[in-house]
Amino acid sequence: MSTETDSNGDMVKLNVKVPKRLLEEIDELAEELEYTNRSEFVREVLRDTTEPILTPGAREGVSEGYADVAAGRTMSTDEARERLGIDTN
Repeated sequence: MSTETDSNGDMVKLNVKVPKRLLEEIDELAEELEYTNRSEFVREVLRDTTEPILTPGAREGVSEGYADVAAGRTMSTDEARERLGIDTN
């Protein structure tokens, strides 16, 4: 594996050897998920393993949650427990 920084120092080229079958799987996934190229896909996978992320569905759920709070569609934990029949004793 080798690395090489570009002239502005922001991006680093990373050369990695992988088995041919893994490369084929990477290419298939990148195409299926509509990445522009293999590098974009690999960068995203690396980010996902090093940074906490939310899936698009989770992001949508968080946005809906904030919208519910803003619209007053919330309840207290006591109300939720009562509605769900959860006894705190």
